Amino acid sequence: MKLKKHTKKGRNLVYIGIWINAVGMALALVEGIPEPYPAFSIPLIIVGVLLFIVANFYREK
Repeated sequence: MKLKKHTKKGRNLVYIGIWINAVGMALALVEGIPEPYPAFSIPLIIVGVLLFIVANFYREK
């Protein structure tokens, strides 16, 4: 992933977004986890995507 065009804050937002998105996908795909946790999958995926979008505003000029 090319992140040289982002500031340090933008890179951190992308990495945090990747991890949050991965946790959301894991909660959505893994079967056999306790009941309240699969309900968190869609909000976590949405937050991860929003962090990707927000990171685009932290570009170097």
